Amino acid sequence: MDQNQSKNILSSVNNSIRILRAFTMEQPQKGVRELASELGIGKSSVQRILATLASQGFVRKNEETNKYELGLSVLELSSIFLANIDLHHEALPIVTKLAHTHKETSHLAILDKMDVVYLCKVESENSIKLRSHSGLHNHTHCTSSGKLLLAYSDPYFVDSFLRNDLTKFTTTTITDRKAFLHELEKIRKQGYSVSRGEFRRDVTSVSAPIRDHSRKVISAINLVGPSNRFTLPRIQFFARELIRAGELISEKLGYWSR
Repeated sequence: MDQNQSKNILSSVNNSIRILRAFTMEQPQKGVRELASELGIGKSSVQRILATLASQGFVRKNEETNKYELGLSVLELSSIFLANIDLHHEALPIVTKLAHTHKETSHLAILDKMDVVYLCKVESENSIKLRSHSGLHNHTHCTSSGKLLLAYSDPYFVDSFLRNDLTKFTTTTITDRKAFLHELEKIRKQGYSVSRGEFRRDVTSVSAPIRDHSRKVISAINLVGPSNRFTLPRIQFFARELIRAGELISEKLGYWSR
């Protein structure tokens, strides 16, 4: 294989990945022209790549809309990946029990670079509909999970994070550096985090840490719901429940607190 052939293959692989990543929760279906325009790839190249991806089940054509959407092969790979993540495997039953017991939405979250990413989301019959889902990248400075994970992060990382402007979403979003550092210190002292209307004015969330065998905080578990249901006594109750849930998951990961 000559050098030009190798470059063409790498370019095709890269474009295939870009096409797969172009499908989102907001836009689960996209047409050939739409993808070509969005990604700056020739229409014929997009058609060729989609045909290849479709032959392997990674995309499929919706005959009603004449657009493409992700196929079952993506779900199969995702399932294999999640099944082999100890954290997800050990935490999911506990996250599910929390959501169903307290009738609020519960997430398991980690940090990915500067964002919070939800590994799983479980709703109950009484929980409000939130624009979140497994795999979603969310804001860090205004969510309880994000603040908690920052509170237990390396100081150098926190310093790097705070070099960026903190977007103000509501009147209670903390955007001042000194006030934010004070908030992180408070979280470490009390062992849990609260975001009361800091991202969405009418939504409150509470998070607690999950540790691995080395005692490092690697994830956050939360409960989130409408602020009118999250009274101060209920927030404190949820905090105790979440701390215990976090300890149970941590113990399954090899952490021993005693």
